[in-house]
Amino acid sequence: MMFCPNCGAKNPSDARFCNQCGTNLHVMDDTKKTYENQDPGNEFEQESSNSTEENFDEQNPGKMEETDNIKKNSDDDTDSGVRCLICKTGLMHPTVHTGTFGFGTRKMIICDSCGAGFEIKGQKYKFSEISDKNQPLWIKYGHQTLTEKEWIMISEGGVSDEEQKKIDREAEILKKQEIARQQEKDANDFLMGLENGSIPIRYSGQSPVILKKDEAISLIMENIQLQEPRAVRQTNAAYGGPTIRVAKGVSFRMGGASARSESHDEIKVIDQGKFVLTNKRLIFMGTKRTVNIDLKKIVAIVPYKDGIESQRENKQKPEYFTGTDKHTLNYTVNGRSGTVPIYGTVLKAAIQGLIARL
Repeated sequence: MMFCPNCGAKNPSDARFCNQCGTNLHVMDDTKKTYENQDPGNEFEQESSNSTEENFDEQNPGKMEETDNIKKNSDDDTDSGVRCLICKTGLMHPTVHTGTFGFGTRKMIICDSCGAGFEIKGQKYKFSEISDKNQPLWIKYGHQTLTEKEWIMISEGGVSDEEQKKIDREAEILKKQEIARQQEKDANDFLMGLENGSIPIRYSGQSPVILKKDEAISLIMENIQLQEPRAVRQTNAAYGGPTIRVAKGVSFRMGGASARSESHDEIKVIDQGKFVLTNKRLIFMGTKRTVNIDLKKIVAIVPYKDGIESQRENKQKPEYFTGTDKHTLNYTVNGRSGTVPIYGTVLKAAIQGLIARL
C-alpha cells in the first residue's frame, strides 16, 4: 500500500499515479527523499540509516526517545519512520506538498495508516488532516497548532497546555468556592455557639469601667452612636371662609385661619462614645450621656445591619446602638480561624449567650 503525499489517498504499492489526484507518485517520492536528506533531526521525520539515528540522539537530546507510544521502526531500513501519535499503529513519514498552481510548498508529516497529517510550523505542528473525521483526537484537536511536547502528551492521554491552564483555572475556582462555603459554615457555627453560650468571647485589654465582683469584659467598641426616639411636632395652617376678587390679581380672603399640630417620633442621635459589654452589663459611655443596662433587665434585642435596638424593663422607649458593623470579631471553630463584622445579629447572639450563662 502506498500513501499519496499530495492528497493522502491510499494507492496500490505498484501504482505510478495517484488514483485520486493523479499525482506522479515516483516524482513525489524523489522529492520526499531529497527532503529527508535535508531535515533528519526532527522527531516526526524519517530516519535513513542507523548511523543517522545515533548522531540524531547526540545532537538533539530529548528528541525521538522510545516510549510505548512513539517507537522507531528499525526493521525496515528502506522505509523507516516514527510510530503515529494518533492511531499508534501506522508510521509517520515526512512529505512535501506543492501549493496551488505549483507555488509554495508545505512540509508535512503523514501517517501511512490513518492519514493523520501534521504541517510543520516552525517549532510547532498543525494537525491539519486525517482520513476518519470522527476520530476523537481529530474532533478535539483538529486544526490546532501545538508544540511537539504537547502532541506527545496528548498521545499519552494528556491534554494541551492551554487546556491544562483551563483545567487549573476551573480547579482554582472550585477551591475558592469550597473555602467560601467552609467559611460560611464556620461563621454560622460560631454564631450558634455565641447564642447558646458555648463559645464565650473575652477582652484581654484594660477595662475602661470599674468592674463588679466576678465581672469580666467581653467586648469593647469605640465610636458607637446612641440613638433614641424623640417627639417632633409639626403644625399645619388652614384658612376658612370665601375669597373675593376685587381686581385682576387682587383678592381678599374672608374668614379666619386655623392651625393643626401633629406630633410623631423620629430617631435622633443623642451621643457618641464607647460601648462596653461585660458578662453582667451593657454599658455606653458618651460625652453627654451614660447608659448602664443590667443584662437581666433586657427584654428584647432587635438586630440591624449596623447595630441593635435594646428594649429593657422600666423604660418605655427603646435605645439604639449603631456603628457596630465597623468593628470585627475574631473566632476559631474546629481549628480554623476567621473574622466576622459585628453586625446586629452577631452582637445579639453575644448578648443572648451572656444572658444564658448568668
